[in-house]
Amino acid sequence: MTTNTTQLLEGVPAVLDVIFLTYYYGMFLLIACVNVPGNILVIVTVLRHEPLRQPCNYYISSLAVSDLILGFVYPLYNISHIGIPAITCPLGKWSVCRILVSQVLALEICSSYHLVAITVTRYIAIVHPLRYHHYITTRSTAIWIPIIWVLSEGIAVAQYTFYDPVDYKGICRYELIFSLHHVGILFVIQLFLPLTVMVGLYCKIARIARRHAKVMSLHEPPRPSPYRISVSRSSSIFGREVKSTIMVSILLFSFAVGWTPMVIYFFVSIACETCHVNRYIRASARILLYMTSAVNIFIYAGRLGDFREFIRRDLRKTFRCVVNKLQRNTN
Repeated sequence: MTTNTTQLLEGVPAVLDVIFLTYYYGMFLLIACVNVPGNILVIVTVLRHEPLRQPCNYYISSLAVSDLILGFVYPLYNISHIGIPAITCPLGKWSVCRILVSQVLALEICSSYHLVAITVTRYIAIVHPLRYHHYITTRSTAIWIPIIWVLSEGIAVAQYTFYDPVDYKGICRYELIFSLHHVGILFVIQLFLPLTVMVGLYCKIARIARRHAKVMSLHEPPRPSPYRISVSRSSSIFGREVKSTIMVSILLFSFAVGWTPMVIYFFVSIACETCHVNRYIRASARILLYMTSAVNIFIYAGRLGDFREFIRRDLRKTFRCVVNKLQRNTN
């Protein structure tokens, strides 16, 4: 075992440090309790109510599906850090650990590419509004969503098929298995390319949005008139698009905040053989990354009024049904 591996194994949860385990897995449990019901609520709300069945919301629902699956898979991957013997069991040419790591990567790529797709829909809605309904349709969305899923899975499987990892001694941690070269590829595919595309599109969206806002404020008549009603209607539509764009920009920001510490940790822990990264820092980076899969419900509810209203309506209806059922059982 190399010096780097030896240093990385220091502080692995196998020593059963109760305080560390409570912090590490307690935070994962807490986030999972938000991730699972929150993403299910997003999926059900969008698919159940016809006004929300729009192409951009379908991408959001698909993103919620990816985050929901990650809500189950990522904690399993982190539990394997303890050094469970079953993790080394072979499954054909692969092992349980290799399958776990590849699926975590596939789901994370899937989430980032969904954000790119959502950003593209916002870009077209703001920059080319007259072409929006021509390019962004239910049919095109039904084609692109499966492409994103298949592409993400294909990239993950290809990376773990063509790269032969080292003997990880039963500890299933990415940084103990793969090289700096592999981290560089992961950084480009997972973070750099999606983030570059999204930031570039949002810079143009921001410029166009400011220009539209100035034009509307200059052309709004001082007295009520049919023209003012038309301008107000256009302003209202544009305002809704801007709110949706702000919501997606917050998703983008949470994505960047969640991934950046993790990538930095990977580079430092693999590239610097003499560096010892505190296990609480390592755990916090992974917790922050996992937390990004649980924030969607709060971002949607905070920015989209229709989404909040439908959630309230569904929760009130569910509460009444539960109360009525309890009353019938009592009687």
